Amino acid sequence: MDLRHLRYIVASARNGSFSAAAHELNVRQPIVSRRIKEVEDELGGIALFDRSTSGARLTPTGEEFVTAARRIIEDVDRLAERTKASAAGKAGRLLVGFYKSLSSGGFRAALRDFRAQYRDIEVELIEVPFVELIAGVLSDKIDIAIILGDTGKCNVLSSVALWAERLVVALPKGHPLTEKPIIYWPELKGERFLISHHDPGPDIRHILLRHLAAPSDHPQIITRRLSRESILSEVADGQGIALQCESAVGLSGLGVVFRPVHDGNGATRLGYIACWKPGNVNPAREHFIEALKPRS
Repeated sequence: MDLRHLRYIVASARNGSFSAAAHELNVRQPIVSRRIKEVEDELGGIALFDRSTSGARLTPTGEEFVTAARRIIEDVDRLAERTKASAAGKAGRLLVGFYKSLSSGGFRAALRDFRAQYRDIEVELIEVPFVELIAGVLSDKIDIAIILGDTGKCNVLSSVALWAERLVVALPKGHPLTEKPIIYWPELKGERFLISHHDPGPDIRHILLRHLAAPSDHPQIITRRLSRESILSEVADGQGIALQCESAVGLSGLGVVFRPVHDGNGATRLGYIACWKPGNVNPAREHFIEALKPRS
């Protein structure tokens, strides 16, 4: 007995006739009759149908058999559809890693759209430091990592540029620079900066040193093992100022004022990239990367 036998029996029950079932399945009627008889013989001579010149009606045993057969066929069909969808990257599971304390609006919007379009793909999010992200990608424990930087930041991984966020400076209320709608880098000379030991703190340090590297700038950079929210609370208490991604502006009730930071070309921006192991074979990865790419 195989799945083909079950399909013949279910089609005959649905049509009330072997010949009508044969027509539906595009086979000859004797084939349907012979296959059903083979099943009845395999069951020990139990009749599944009452045959007559007017057609074929299920026996009580046949009705019970067909109920179970329908479930088996539906399960097999569902399994086949899911396997095909998984192979096409439209079903399955995807592990996406990103920094702790990194909550980009662009990332969240793309994730929401992706989940709405690919409901059969389970996206599991993992928040870990940069070094753990890269190790997870290289060991195939993470399919995609979302990090700050430019393509090529991790030369052993494939990467693609995503979106960019404006850089803002968090100031305590009453700081003289809060009177300005835009802060330019030269105006930050001599300030005391608080950055987190956690990611993306190291990226923020790099940006600070790039823009305030002259000896006359005298930036004082203090690293603390604190979360983004705790860093901002320290800013509110007058312990310094802090550079943050634009997504931090959505945090309220912390007693700080946010202002965008500009250079001579306009707003200073932080770019995000998606990176993955070149040999990653998860078919859902490509669809997710396409969803992350900014739309022109």
